[in-house]
Amino acid sequence: MSQDPGDEREGPAEDAGAAPAEAPATSAQPPAAETSAASEADPLARAQQRAQLAEDRLGEVLAAYRQAKVDNEKYRDRVTRDVQRQSERHSQRLVLRFIEVLDNLDRALESAEQAYAGNPLIEGLILVRTQLLQILRQEGLERVPVLGLPFDPAGAEAVGIEPVTDPDHDHVVVKELLRGYRLHGRLVRASRVLVGVYQEPAPVPSDVADDAPFGEASEDLDLDAEKIRLDDKLLRDIFGGRGKPETED
Repeated sequence: MSQDPGDEREGPAEDAGAAPAEAPATSAQPPAAETSAASEADPLARAQQRAQLAEDRLGEVLAAYRQAKVDNEKYRDRVTRDVQRQSERHSQRLVLRFIEVLDNLDRALESAEQAYAGNPLIEGLILVRTQLLQILRQEGLERVPVLGLPFDPAGAEAVGIEPVTDPDHDHVVVKELLRGYRLHGRLVRASRVLVGVYQEPAPVPSDVADDAPFGEASEDLDLDAEKIRLDDKLLRDIFGGRGKPETED
């Protein structure tokens, strides 16, 4: 059976066309590999992203915890300071009341000494005053020394002046009318004092100074003259105006 030449020509043409049809299958393999590699890389990237987010969140939580801790410490310190200030104010008011009691004890002691009261009474007042003063010192109270020192307006209040003849006592506290006190180093009551002011003594008039020696000298002369006149009179009475008798050899 003979074959058609056209069929023979079509056979090779089909074979030639079949060969290029297999080429797209071989060329499609690389995109499939890249897709699989990308699909394998996506879970790792997502895990890294989640880890980064968790780390950032942990940092934010730690920062918030540290800030809350600092705020809590500041609040605690502020409350402690407020309680301490309130306690100091109450203590200061109480101590100031006892200062008035101490002033009254000082006045009673001065009155007892001026009235020459019995020694047991004075000793009892001194004992009570000393005990009260020790308790107030334990609470932080201390006296402000001003007597005999230069006047300091930071710790004393001048209520008057007093003339002094010593120039070293100029602007020096010469008398303390009311004692001053400090509580925990802070002035709670200023001292009330008298401040000395130097005044030069008034000069003596020159005519009085000159007359005094002259008067004393004249009195001496008058006494001498009286003595001389008295001696002459006695001599006249004794010798009858003949003068002094001659002395025998």
